[in-house]
Amino acid sequence: MKPFLRLIGLAVLAVPVFTGLSFLPEGQPMLPGVSWGPVVETALVMGGVAGLCGRAFLGNAIAVTALILVPIVFGGGLVAWLLEVLGGVAPAAAGGLHGAHYIRLTLNMLGVIPLALALVASIPFDRLEQGLLRRERGISTGEKYLLMFIRVFHHIVYFVIPNILEVMREEALLRRFSETAPGLTGFRRWRIWVRRLTAGLVQVGVSGICAALRFIPLWAREIDDLPRRTSQQHRSQS
Repeated sequence: MKPFLRLIGLAVLAVPVFTGLSFLPEGQPMLPGVSWGPVVETALVMGGVAGLCGRAFLGNAIAVTALILVPIVFGGGLVAWLLEVLGGVAPAAAGGLHGAHYIRLTLNMLGVIPLALALVASIPFDRLEQGLLRRERGISTGEKYLLMFIRVFHHIVYFVIPNILEVMREEALLRRFSETAPGLTGFRRWRIWVRRLTAGLVQVGVSGICAALRFIPLWAREIDDLPRRTSQQHRSQS
């Protein structure tokens, strides 16, 4: 399928997902607080992503979504449950207070994240960049800004983020930073764990920012040296 047609199809799917204007009625609840409408809408979005981008892409997108869902849904649900129990609510009742919210959140993320990844992956950044670079008439100042954005975005998405994830996996950074000294228990062990984990995430974030900004001066000089587009009046006078 051509990228233009794929983008149109994904844009049609994105209208109800990103605007909240659902074209499906809520219907009967299938779970407490969750009706059939959001479930069917999420299924349609995932089916559309599979049809437009392929089942392999959908599988990878669902894997990424699962990595994001685990800390948000389960971590958030656990914190909400603990707060309710500490506030005097029975454990069984506390489990049902926020269950519908996190189920709706899961359905929303299962539709939004794969669709957003599909939209980004369907944009032909390489073709757009080459088209700007090969213009014989030169490029305008706005197109130079666009070219810089494309290069930085492409570099971050396809080089910086995969390299950071690869280093984290090979070096087991999260596991190393989460280890604490033996013999510590209680609050001190928890505080050291949070401190080391935070330090590790800050180090990864700083490394990512430095890697993302590494080639910007070189690209800025290269893009600035590109020929500027002459105005129509100047061309007519010459």
